[in-house]
Amino acid sequence: MEAVIRGGINVNSYERVMKALSFEEPDRVPIAEFDIHKRIYTALMPTAKEQYDFDVEFGLDVLTSRAWYQTVSEQGSHFTDEWGIIYSRNEEETAYPIKGPIENIGDFKKFKVPSADYDGRLSNLPKIVKNHKKERAIAYEMRAMFLWAASLVGLENLLVYMMIEPEFVHEILDTILEEQIKLAKNAVRAGADIIIETDDYAFNKGPLFSPYLFDVFITPRLKRFADAIHEEGGYFLKHTDGNIMAIMDSFIKAGIDGLQSIDPIASMDMGEMKEKYGTNISLWGNIDCGNLLAYGSEEDVKEAVCQCIKKGAKGGGFVLMSSNSIPHSAKPQNFLSILKYGREYGKYTKEL
Repeated sequence: MEAVIRGGINVNSYERVMKALSFEEPDRVPIAEFDIHKRIYTALMPTAKEQYDFDVEFGLDVLTSRAWYQTVSEQGSHFTDEWGIIYSRNEEETAYPIKGPIENIGDFKKFKVPSADYDGRLSNLPKIVKNHKKERAIAYEMRAMFLWAASLVGLENLLVYMMIEPEFVHEILDTILEEQIKLAKNAVRAGADIIIETDDYAFNKGPLFSPYLFDVFITPRLKRFADAIHEEGGYFLKHTDGNIMAIMDSFIKAGIDGLQSIDPIASMDMGEMKEKYGTNISLWGNIDCGNLLAYGSEEDVKEAVCQCIKKGAKGGGFVLMSSNSIPHSAKPQNFLSILKYGREYGKYTKEL
């Protein structure tokens, strides 16, 4: 299988993705994956030193860089970053925040958001741009404000503050957003085509808070973030896990260009999304990254890929990828099957 998949760029990947974002049908469905666990990509390519190496060699249509924040201290399985947030490491690439530095409003008055202009914040983006601009689509992955605020004060505390201290929540979100807008602009000016914003807003059953509060605290700020990216000539791709149907209209109002995840575990259906929103935003997903990639067979993955393409690809505005990322628990060959069958069955010369 690997010989079929490695490389595979017969036309320009950049043009393929740009056509999809413009709701045109390219030669085939673009294929992307923003976060692949090191265990997976090194199993498939032992010489890979970072995901970038794998993405280039295996012909993914989007190359991704991620905002970098330095670790300022470490103790066992815990570490603290520039934001003063303490994380706990697990076997996945994403560490989980366990404590933030802000316990009250007074603490925030003394807090300084890490600078967007810090040396190295753009990570390997300059290298990707130098080597692949206009050849592959280039994405920069970062947060806007919500999850940073939740990590700084605690998610439960932030949700309570929305009700009892709304002005404090407005202040903390605005302060963070101001610097993150600068970072997004820096990334687009440096050559990123797409900004992937990764704040999560939902559980599997629905949003973390009501659509009314979402429109009070989040929607206007997402629009500011989107407008800033568009002013620089970039696209804004929104990632969020969970069932977000109750806040989809808010995303449309905010001006997102695309939505990534469309989580099937959270009862998000690609066909329903295509029917309701497929003329407004591009859809990126939605192969189950949990049970399917960990326990399914190659035939199971093939069926999921074919169904995803059938539901999402017609008319363009669709990029095939997982419903979140490729985790430590995935079978490497199952991930490879997404690439294989996406290329085989995603050709627009076929009946999709």
